[in-house]
Amino acid sequence: MAEKITFYSHRQGPNPWKSVTVFEELEVPYQTIYLEFGKVPNGVEDEGFLNKNPAGRVPLIYDPATGNTSNSPRSQKVDRRRTGVPLTESNTIALYLVDQYDKDAKLTFRTTPEKYLVSQWLYLQGATQAPMFQQALLFALGKNNPEAQAHLRGIVKRTLATIDTALDGKTYLVGDKCTIADLAFVNWDLTLDVRLKGDPEAALREQRKALYPNRWAWHHRILERPAVKKMIQTQKEANPSS
Repeated sequence: MAEKITFYSHRQGPNPWKSVTVFEELEVPYQTIYLEFGKVPNGVEDEGFLNKNPAGRVPLIYDPATGNTSNSPRSQKVDRRRTGVPLTESNTIALYLVDQYDKDAKLTFRTTPEKYLVSQWLYLQGATQAPMFQQALLFALGKNNPEAQAHLRGIVKRTLATIDTALDGKTYLVGDKCTIADLAFVNWDLTLDVRLKGDPEAALREQRKALYPNRWAWHHRILERPAVKKMIQTQKEANPSS
């Protein structure tokens, strides 16, 4: 049996749970190490973890099947002959996993232009959905700046509208199957109730269902996938008090 991938995660942050979905979809064995945010013991900004990932972020994986190609002085503190090369950024990890473990292209495409369209949606998710949804959450939870809140909610709604338009007459973003591009959006979308709190047009689920019917159907279609259900259940078990 292949050695398990070591997976550094966080119990609540959305990005690591994107990786969990891909692990489960491809049935890749992994072992999770949960960290905390900040410069605390067992934290992502603690020196011990910074030696593994100078960016101080999760997710991070070590795949023992990956050879050592790094010459970074700091990274040489880790014995990659045993642990593999570290990879961070959730969408990079998704691309790596389908490249290494998805030999039947279950979650991706090897053909042109589909493989580039998958990358396109991954970049949009990483550059627009994740950072803007995060800012919208921060302002919704406490920063008293109505103009900024309205602006950020507008970006969230524009992202939803972009997805909705792209899905017109389609089941998935690329081709005729669910790919890592579709899966990348799930976790951030799960908290739209909070991110759009107070919005007169889209705060309520029924409002979003009416405004973005294609996106609504797509999102709930993905939620029915066994791997996504497993990811959600695993996160609940990791957060028993929430």
